[in-house]
Amino acid sequence: MKTNVPTYGLYGEASEAVPDFWIHTESISERSSRFNWEIKQHRHENFFQILQIRSGTGDACIDSNIHRLNAGSIAFIPEKVTHGFRFSRDIDGQIITTLTSRLPIYAQRTVRLRAFIARSRLLDLDQQDADARYLIDTLDRIQGELATGFGARDGLIEVYLQIALTLAAGFEIADMGEDASASRDLARIGRLNTLIGKHFREHLPVEFYARELSVSVTHLNRITKAQTGRTMNELLSDKIVSQAKRDLVFTSMTAQEIAYTLGFADPAYFTRYFSREAGETPRQFREKERHRQLAPQL
Repeated sequence: MKTNVPTYGLYGEASEAVPDFWIHTESISERSSRFNWEIKQHRHENFFQILQIRSGTGDACIDSNIHRLNAGSIAFIPEKVTHGFRFSRDIDGQIITTLTSRLPIYAQRTVRLRAFIARSRLLDLDQQDADARYLIDTLDRIQGELATGFGARDGLIEVYLQIALTLAAGFEIADMGEDASASRDLARIGRLNTLIGKHFREHLPVEFYARELSVSVTHLNRITKAQTGRTMNELLSDKIVSQAKRDLVFTSMTAQEIAYTLGFADPAYFTRYFSREAGETPRQFREKERHRQLAPQL
């Protein structure tokens, strides 16, 4: 007999509701306690989830496979994957839910990361390991940032999410026995993303990033091309345009004001730059997005 698996936004809430967030976190106990510590099998239409166990135990049923959850377990669950959980009453952890479409741009372009987020994964981390602690701390920072609201730190959350996914993919590479250089390159991409997020408004040369990562410019471009399909200059441009688009959609700043916040001394040059990279002027992009958001949801 065929069993219908419900599809939700957040568990127990109607999937038809249009989400008012791109990323969300809550404690495992907060939601599971309302359902007698059991999250029955379900799936999400447009969301990618990260489940992090700090203490306590549980069981995960992912695509009909049962997995034991312990302190240090982290599950990564893509959209449309059927999953359910049962937790002990002393469970401590969090569930991060993000729109798949808003996963960091590098995660979607990096071949290994794209493969990592394409199917469900379960890591059991040694919490004494330095890299494991870094991953755990990064997930904790996401929760901390979300607790304070978005605002100007929205971009920081994206950086943390990128780092977390990169580190997690690195653990899986090590587990599968792939060569160490691939793992090092993934780690460098994570560090590079952090540097870009911190310095992209300064319009620093590629040499700065290569020096910070202790590699040559040629080697850095080789890594970024292999891992993301983009050169360093293209990655820097992607970040600038991505931030400009975010500011055009989510703030009331003028194009001139956005130009200054992004480190452009000449607003006219910013408009030409944006038009060249995005294929439309800042004004055209803003008007198009506003019309799209005002259009009725079918």
